[in-house]
Amino acid sequence: MKSTHGLLVAAQVLLATPGALAAAPSMTDPRLLAHAQAVQAYAARNGTAVPTIEDYHYGAAPDVARLVAQTPMAPGCEAAPMLMTYESSSGQLVTLRYALEGQCPRLQSAR
Repeated sequence: MKSTHGLLVAAQVLLATPGALAAAPSMTDPRLLAHAQAVQAYAARNGTAVPTIEDYHYGAAPDVARLVAQTPMAPGCEAAPMLMTYESSSGQLVTLRYALEGQCPRLQSAR
């Protein structure tokens, strides 16, 4: 329990800093929390700014040169928020927010 509380506090501190994953979705989801921490660590190691979150729009063609982090799929049948952070060909970090249906057990058995 202490480690979960520590992670939540760390995410709140990270997101309270200027330029850090602005307009971030609810950070109570451990998948999104882990994504934010991975991106923060990557940006610190590479001396780049933590990107703001941009909403993905259907038909957009992201300039992905290197995938940095991607939120794992959520359990359950509902659409869940996902984040993908990548480096563009110009070296800029970009985080896209999108929704994806979770790993629904009843749909998995039908495949």
